[in-house]
Amino acid sequence: MNRSNILIYLLAFYVFLQFIWWGYQIIDLGALVDNSNEENSRRILMIIGEGGVFILILMAGFWKIQHGIAKEIRLSQRQNNFMLSVTHELKTPLTSIQLALQTLQKRKLSESNQEVLISKALSENQRLAALIDNILNASRIESNGFIPKLDDFAIESFLEKKKEEINRSLGSPVVSLICNVSRIKADSFMIETIFNNLLENALKYSGGDPKLQISVNKNDKIIKAIVSDQGPGISSEEREQIFTKFYRIGNEDTRAQKGSGLGLFITSEFVHLHRGKIFCESNTPKGTKFIIELPNEK
Repeated sequence: MNRSNILIYLLAFYVFLQFIWWGYQIIDLGALVDNSNEENSRRILMIIGEGGVFILILMAGFWKIQHGIAKEIRLSQRQNNFMLSVTHELKTPLTSIQLALQTLQKRKLSESNQEVLISKALSENQRLAALIDNILNASRIESNGFIPKLDDFAIESFLEKKKEEINRSLGSPVVSLICNVSRIKADSFMIETIFNNLLENALKYSGGDPKLQISVNKNDKIIKAIVSDQGPGISSEEREQIFTKFYRIGNEDTRAQKGSGLGLFITSEFVHLHRGKIFCESNTPKGTKFIIELPNEK
């Protein structure tokens, strides 16, 4: 990245100096020409003017090239991080499932211990399936393979079940829900994926004592859903990038949380396919707030 920038800036500086030199030569040559001749003066001014326009276009081209190279390098870095992350994410559940099956095969365990191992293997299998689904969904989005199918979706019932499922699995009332909308016109698969990804992210980054709140309201024009947590929050610089494909907060070598950098990208794309908007803001007094606005289809 730095080497490419240095080469581009050196080349641009060299071209700029050459144009200054050519301009000086033209002006110097003009001094030798009969300045009383209006045609000669007009030609010299025309050459200088066209040269100035050309150098502006050339400088804009250099800037565009530099911007494109920087963008490609950032994408390459995100893809490398994605490969590192996915390799780990695929290997970990497979190792856990294999260990559980080997233990069941080689040892005579009590029924309760068998249940624990089977439950763990199923959980890891679900995690693996979710990762594969995210990769497939991201691929379909890139190839325009999704078209929302607007059906009558029972959003309140879905969120109630989701709240109970999370609270039961964690053994405490982690999620609170305020839903003033019973049904909406939306693609059920996409809406479920949106909330699953947002809630998974909120739980993942909220620390040891997560507190999540979901609220859904509507008016004549929009349906507004908010998923908020009380975790450490996201900086304003990174909030601008979190919906980018493969982007993850921090560095892949030091990042402790699991993930592939696809969840929020898919979430954002599914919201946009519904002609909606999604925002990320700071929560009060701490944490992060995701706001979704969807058109209120009648």
